[in-house]
Amino acid sequence: MDRPAGACVQYRAMPTIEFARLAAPPRVRSVALDLVRLVGLVAVVLGHVSAEGLLRPLLYSWHVPVFFVISGYLWRRSRPLGDEVHRRTRSLLVPYALWLLIVTAAWAAITSLAGATSMPDPVALLMGGSAIGGQYAAFWFVTALFAAVVAMRALSAVRPWLPAVVGVAAVAVATVRPELVAELPWSVGVGLMALVFLAVGEWLRQVRHRVRAPLELGVVLVVGGLALAGSGLVAPVDLKAADVGTPVAGVLVAAAISCGLILVAESLAHRVPEWLGRAATTVAGVAMPVILGHALVIMAGRLVGAPSLLVFATALAVPILVGLLLARSRAGRILL
Repeated sequence: MDRPAGACVQYRAMPTIEFARLAAPPRVRSVALDLVRLVGLVAVVLGHVSAEGLLRPLLYSWHVPVFFVISGYLWRRSRPLGDEVHRRTRSLLVPYALWLLIVTAAWAAITSLAGATSMPDPVALLMGGSAIGGQYAAFWFVTALFAAVVAMRALSAVRPWLPAVVGVAAVAVATVRPELVAELPWSVGVGLMALVFLAVGEWLRQVRHRVRAPLELGVVLVVGGLALAGSGLVAPVDLKAADVGTPVAGVLVAAAISCGLILVAESLAHRVPEWLGRAATTVAGVAMPVILGHALVIMAGRLVGAPSLLVFATALAVPILVGLLLARSRAGRILL
């Protein structure tokens, strides 16, 4: 298959979170996809700081689905299931468990200093997913991604089209009874829903060489999708709650915006200044602390009454700094 436009712009980078390395050769990154990841990370943090009014549909319509679409875009079918489970356990579940302990201890210390010690429900911590929020707001994503990629590997070994069918079935169940999907431990049900987005990403990769005007098509998909979501014509998805938004249309808009962002980024990657490309690759390479640590910073900021703008900047900058420090230490091998 022909290499997609923009894929030639690559940088070597430090180890990274699993959604960023599902396929590409070791330590070689696509700056186009890293730019999309960077935009997605900023949107996730912003959405947790303030998602009121128009901002909510403009963010929720794509800011989490895009990561699953990227995972599908980078998908390769050659890896055995056992190897998949082993790799994803090491790169997703081990960091998940360690960050769960770190965030729990940090929050206990923060609340203790504030004179209001708060300890989470241990049963809820074991359940994960939608059972935990607050300082654990984004932990569900890691286990949902694990469930999605393992299911993708297992199902595609039976029939290549089976992951898409199972994903559509999970979305159908969520449309009628979202709580049945959302309340499964570790957001496994949401992971099955996300198979739809992985399938979309894989499909985009397969047809990418046929797209003759990727920039124009990408702009249409992004602008059109955001217009539908922002106008209220299509309610956005909220994957953690297994909320599909407007039935069928919500998922289609999420997929369209995600694909559009990839096409736009690949079309413009060669015009991106080298410093910006390297910055995007660096931040994407330490995404795990951002995903799992930003909500802790947000909760701490709210505890002391910090203004939203400061909370947002801190919630983005502090986890990135922590990630950069970890990347230079042995601890980074298990925490990133």
